[in-house]
Amino acid sequence: MKNFILALCPLLVLPAFFSCTSTPYPKTGDFAQEFSADEKFEFDEIWGYVFYKRENAYNQELPVTDIGYFTEAITSFSQVPAVPPKEKYFSGTQAKVHLVTSCDSRSQTHLLLSPELPLRDKIIDGLLDASETYDGLQIDWELVSPEDEKNFLEFLSLIKAGLKDKPLSVAVPARIKTLEKDAYNYSKISQVADRVIIMAYDEHWSTSKPGPVASNDWCKKISDYAKTQIPPEKLVMGMSFYGRAWRDDTLGGKAYIYPTIQEILAKNSVKKHSRDKDGIPSFTITKKMTVTTFYDDALSLSVRTKMYAENGINAISFWRLGQEDREYWKYLKIRANSGL
Repeated sequence: MKNFILALCPLLVLPAFFSCTSTPYPKTGDFAQEFSADEKFEFDEIWGYVFYKRENAYNQELPVTDIGYFTEAITSFSQVPAVPPKEKYFSGTQAKVHLVTSCDSRSQTHLLLSPELPLRDKIIDGLLDASETYDGLQIDWELVSPEDEKNFLEFLSLIKAGLKDKPLSVAVPARIKTLEKDAYNYSKISQVADRVIIMAYDEHWSTSKPGPVASNDWCKKISDYAKTQIPPEKLVMGMSFYGRAWRDDTLGGKAYIYPTIQEILAKNSVKKHSRDKDGIPSFTITKKMTVTTFYDDALSLSVRTKMYAENGINAISFWRLGQEDREYWKYLKIRANSGL
C-alpha cells in the first residue's frame, strides 16, 4: 500500500470530466446512460484500509466487511512494533479486522526471509503475537526480490501454520502476465494465502508521465489475468482513493554539476547572483508552472467498480479510508449472503 496523504483540490490543470467536490452523477455527458441514481454494486467482500493514527477514518456505517489495519513497519532493528489490541479502536464493529504488516527495506526484507538466520523465526513469532487479538494477518511486504521467491513462500507458509484457523491475506503488485522470476507469483501465493489483494494502482507514478493512477483498461487486464491464477473466492481487486499531480518544471530537487549550472544561467538569462558570507554563490529563477492532476471521484470510481462487478470479481479493497469522495459509498452494497 501507500503511506502518504495527498490532497489535490484545487490545482492548475485538471481532467475535464472530474470534479473536486462530492457531487452526484452528472445528468448529462458520456456516462449519463451508464448509471442510475439508485444503482448499487454488490460484492461478497469490501475491504477498507485504515492507517495507524487515522483510525477515525472508519465508521461502522460504511459498507465494509473487512478492515486492513495498516500499522507501523518492521523497525530498523528488525522488531515488530507494538500495536494496540483490536478492541482499542474497533470494538463493536461487525467487520473482520486484519493486522497489516510491512517492511520498507529491500535488503532488510532479504535478511528477514533468510531461513539461515534467526531473524525469520523472531519476526514470525512477533507477528503472530501482535495479531493475537485480531481476526487475521496481512503481509504487505512490497520489496521482496525475485531471488527470494522460495524464501517468501516458506515465510508465508510458516505464518499460515501459526495462524491456525485465522485467515492470512497477502498484498501483491499489479501484473498482467506471469513473469519468469517473480516473488509475487499469483498462483503460488494463492496456494498458501486465504486472500490475495492485488494493488491495481500506480499505473502512473510520481516520476512517470502524467496519467491515471489506474485506468479501467489497465485494471481490466489485471483482473482478467488474475482470474486465471487465483481462485475466485481468494481474489480481491484493490482500488485507490488517492490522486497524483505532475508539474511541467523539472529544475527543482536535483543536484547539478558546474557546467550544467552555467547552462541553466544562460538559458534563463540570469544576470545576477548573490554570495553568502563564505562567498558561496546562489541565484533564483522565477517561472510559471503548470500542474496536471489525475484523481478519482464517485463517478470514476463507480465506472471502475461496475467493470469489476461485470467481470465476475467478488471482492474489492480500498487504499485507504479517509481519502475518498464520500458520495461513492452510496453505490456500494455487501451481498446478502456474505455473512454480514
